[in-house]
Amino acid sequence: MGEIILDPSIRDWVVLPMILLFLCSSMARNYVSVLLKSEDLGALDEVRKIQTLRRASQLRQNCQYIQSSAFAMRKFYFTASEKRDGVQGVLREKVKNDAMNQMMNPTSMLKMMKGNMTFMVSNFVMMGLVGYFFGGFVLLKVPFTLSQRFKGMLQRGIDMATLDVSYVSSLSLYFLIMFGMSGFMSLLLGKGNMNEDARAMQMQMGMGAGAGMGFDAPRMYKQERVSLRLHQHEFALEHAEKKLLGDPIPAKD
Repeated sequence: MGEIILDPSIRDWVVLPMILLFLCSSMARNYVSVLLKSEDLGALDEVRKIQTLRRASQLRQNCQYIQSSAFAMRKFYFTASEKRDGVQGVLREKVKNDAMNQMMNPTSMLKMMKGNMTFMVSNFVMMGLVGYFFGGFVLLKVPFTLSQRFKGMLQRGIDMATLDVSYVSSLSLYFLIMFGMSGFMSLLLGKGNMNEDARAMQMQMGMGAGAGMGFDAPRMYKQERVSLRLHQHEFALEHAEKKLLGDPIPAKD
């Protein structure tokens, strides 16, 4: 098929209004999500477990700045065995695994349903408006050639087998704008806003289920305890004054 001459008025009365409509819809969706969001305050016991793991991890990563005796004392505090040492270390406490309970938590399920509902309702409304007001429009042409595999993605709502693949329909442009302007929306609304379409779609499709499975305390305690027990301490500030002054450091016996 030959070249199609696109009316410049399409840019002013279709393309720009679609972009403006999408921006307004995204901002409204963000503020609605903020209003529906409830404060998720973690339980005190879970916060204590996380802080314990953080302290043990910081000790393991920065132990080179304390003496060997100080490191051994702190290591004993975290990893001591009641059977061998007579004292139970902090990382050997019996803690419950709340990972599966978090998945069945009604509050978490309600929060996920709110996010899905906000995204789906606004998306359906926008698709209806675009299809009603701008349906059947060929809006623009991409400045490069494409294969026939992209025809279904770029020409939704237009059933013309002879139309060149490089032309984009109104409905396809809406999806391109929706998935392509997430970076701009992050600049406009701030990073980590409630209206990131990629994250909302990820939540809707269930790809982000692993992030909400909860805190597996027994596994994390065991992993950190083993790492701390096997860690070899080496004092980095030994002979610091001689290193600073440039004197030769005597070799260890």
